Amino acid sequence: MTALLIVARFAQFASAMALFGASLFLAALAPPVLRADLAPSMRPIVTIASVAAAASAALWLLLESGEMGGGWRYAVDPTVLATVLADTGFGQVWRARLVLALILIVLAFWRAAPPAALAALSAFFLASLALVGHAAMRENAAGLFERANQALHLTAGGFWLGSLPPLLLSLRRLGDPALKGATGAALRRFSGLGHVAVAAVLVTGAINTFVILGRPPLDFSSVYQACLAAKIAMVAIMVVLALFNRYWLTPRLALDPEAEFALARNTAVEIGLGGLVLALVSAFATFEPV
Repeated sequence: MTALLIVARFAQFASAMALFGASLFLAALAPPVLRADLAPSMRPIVTIASVAAAASAALWLLLESGEMGGGWRYAVDPTVLATVLADTGFGQVWRARLVLALILIVLAFWRAAPPAALAALSAFFLASLALVGHAAMRENAAGLFERANQALHLTAGGFWLGSLPPLLLSLRRLGDPALKGATGAALRRFSGLGHVAVAAVLVTGAINTFVILGRPPLDFSSVYQACLAAKIAMVAIMVVLALFNRYWLTPRLALDPEAEFALARNTAVEIGLGGLVLALVSAFATFEPV
């Protein structure tokens, strides 16, 4: 059951971040002409992510019910499910998240839906994951701070990782004279907000580590610390790639034909590393933080 819970958590994190990043890129970063051109390519990403977010949220609920009940049969027991939804903190959060997931599906499939509305609601959906898990273990002011810090960590990471697929699609428009200017503007906007997002991910991640663990994750005999250390290492590589893309490759786009290919390749590598980071997070969140 734990292995399937890790899969459900990964699908939830990945789909929520993809939905938030894609919709925010269209709403805030892409100029109107680029937004109109990207919309058909982005629609499958947005619709699949919305369905995956709802399905993985439902699966996560079933698995939590099974674990709380003590076996597989409790995962689909109506009485246990009703108890989890009504009488646990997880269930109270999950009721609201399931409703929000259904609204996101409607907006994702509604072609006339404003990207800004989808971006705002998907941000709440992603940030609400901070209300469960290790960051939600304490109460009072300390607990509120930890939840707020985790919510910022999730949304900053969601913008960074979730915006990479539309960014990759945008790079293909650099060779189109009608879209070159709009694509350049989107790249500059992403770069500006990306600096803020990366800084927020690093600061909030460090705070999370200190609050939950109380020290750097240097004891590799602990599975939790080993996974956390691997996550930090991968994020560091992503940061180096992002800086190289911004300060070395992007200024050379107009001069070096190979720069566009290298930028696209590095962006794809960032997406892959981001997926590995989410897989690690989904796994070590099920371990005791020691």
